[in-house]
Amino acid sequence: MSWLSKVWGKDTDLIVGVMPHQTMGFWRSLWQALQHLLTAAGANILGPILMHLDPGMALFTSGIGTLIYNRFVGVPAYMGTSFSYIAVIAYVMTSPWGSQNMVAGGIIVAGLTTMLVGVIVKLVGYRWVNVLIRPAVWAMVVIAIGLILGPTAFGSAIQQPTLAIVTFVLGVIFATMFKKDSLFSALPILLAMIASYAVALFMGQVNLAPVEAAPWFTLPRFVVPVFDVRVCLPMALVTLTAVIMEHIGHLKGMSSIVGTENYDERMARSLFFDGVSNALSWAGTPSVTYGENMGVFAITRVFSLKVMYLAGGIAVLAGFLGKLSPLISSIPSGVLGGATFLLFGMIAWAGFRLFTVEGEGRIDLSDRKNQVIVAAMGTMMVVGTTVDYLRTALAGITPEDLASSPASVATAVKSLQFLCHSLRIGNSEIPALVAVALLGIAMNVVLNFREILGEFRKKPVAEAVTSEAVAGK
Repeated sequence: MSWLSKVWGKDTDLIVGVMPHQTMGFWRSLWQALQHLLTAAGANILGPILMHLDPGMALFTSGIGTLIYNRFVGVPAYMGTSFSYIAVIAYVMTSPWGSQNMVAGGIIVAGLTTMLVGVIVKLVGYRWVNVLIRPAVWAMVVIAIGLILGPTAFGSAIQQPTLAIVTFVLGVIFATMFKKDSLFSALPILLAMIASYAVALFMGQVNLAPVEAAPWFTLPRFVVPVFDVRVCLPMALVTLTAVIMEHIGHLKGMSSIVGTENYDERMARSLFFDGVSNALSWAGTPSVTYGENMGVFAITRVFSLKVMYLAGGIAVLAGFLGKLSPLISSIPSGVLGGATFLLFGMIAWAGFRLFTVEGEGRIDLSDRKNQVIVAAMGTMMVVGTTVDYLRTALAGITPEDLASSPASVATAVKSLQFLCHSLRIGNSEIPALVAVALLGIAMNVVLNFREILGEFRKKPVAEAVTSEAVAGK
């Protein structure tokens, strides 16, 4: 395999603290790539199922998006299924008039919307984004990304709590109980998932029948997009509110996790190629930079772009290897839930870390305005997360189940179900992250109106992104 080492190249022997432009050995990089792929597999499988779309094509298009984003932006990230679009797409796919072709058109429009925002940021400069959304708001958004994703992990974990606990405990052990330069500490999530999968096999909780029935080779299944305003408009609105805010929050979070990079300078390019990746995923599911994989970066401290190229390449191959997609789909929900609980906590930690940053981006918590903004966003975050947890917990309770319950209990459950599903704009639920982000932006504009007005009166300067910055140097 010496030829492979020569082709791949290697410029560091580090196990942790590997920067984006650095390259580890091929096999070590491959294990890291598999860890990222398996981490993203949970939502990349659950998301398409909830949207009534194909998980195999979701993996295939996520791989293409990952390759494009990492190559042209230079920020380590995995592009995976965005949960922000679930309500819209599920509504379309279950409507008599809806079809996957319409969804494909909506995904393209969503990608073009993000690309347009990237062009605007390029023209006016990323400084305006930081003026309208101060560091305190960004920190709370990153925390919200981690905590509000919790109900997703909870929904998977509660189905098989024993496996979830085993996976979570093993992940903590592998991440904290071994030396930083050991294999166990470098691949905690992957090893925890493999060990828990073996436990699930022993317990008879893994269904391998779809793997055995699947062909070894298959071709990706593309669809012809149809542009329908009933789909395109809601998809664009979700993009402008939830997805762009989520993406910029991920960019801020990665700056905090890496610690040596200011990715604000790549905001325009990042938004543009996030949109490109999303538009090219029309045959699968809409994509966005993945919060789950931010957790992997935070734990492993390996940021090599070549690792992400491998992860993207393997995901693309999943579109051709018929058995790979059902094999990943066979991972029990309890294993996925336990792993993602740990990862989502690490994302929230990245947000809390922003409160300790010194220098220009420092958050002054002695400032009463910041105190009020943080308190209000924190309250909204708790409310939104609680509603999401209740929605998950109460989703399976039907009127027939309540028929034999005491009247008071039945009334309370029905009231909670109504509350959890009444927060809507038209036919789309308002994501908790959107509510938190919009509240923070609105309060920042109102409380700092004079300062913001003064900034807007200054002559705007477009910030250029140098080729060195894009290369991660």
